[in-house]
Amino acid sequence: MAFGWFGGRISFTKQGGFFMRNYLNAEWVNRLLFTVIALGILMVLAAGARYVDLALRLANNPATVIQESGREVDLESMTDSQKTRLMSISLEQRRMVAEQLNMMVLGGVGLALVGLGWLTGDIIRSRRRKAEEFSEKPNPPAQAVS
Repeated sequence: MAFGWFGGRISFTKQGGFFMRNYLNAEWVNRLLFTVIALGILMVLAAGARYVDLALRLANNPATVIQESGREVDLESMTDSQKTRLMSISLEQRRMVAEQLNMMVLGGVGLALVGLGWLTGDIIRSRRRKAEEFSEKPNPPAQAVS
């Protein structure tokens, strides 16, 4: 038996692997994994809602309408205030597209957290079952060595 830097008890098994008994059976691990999964779900929902909001706002943006219609804007016939307005609308469109891409990344991180929490929970549950089966199994009688 050895004690690691994390303070948990490590026991070595015949398979050559190890597991931390104190941490596998700790209730706070379940709460932590649930929190990670819940945080991931909240991130996905928030990012999805913001993405849809930005998509709707982009559809109504005049710069997007001009760009998608493919028509050209005659800048020489515009006044300075109209040019400034068109430039600010275009900058707003670029900002919304960049924010939309960031929301896609945030949603992906949320999905990764959900997957990581779920997978870690499955691994811990399977190791708990194996540890319980191993502890319930009676030890075979010792063989006499001649």
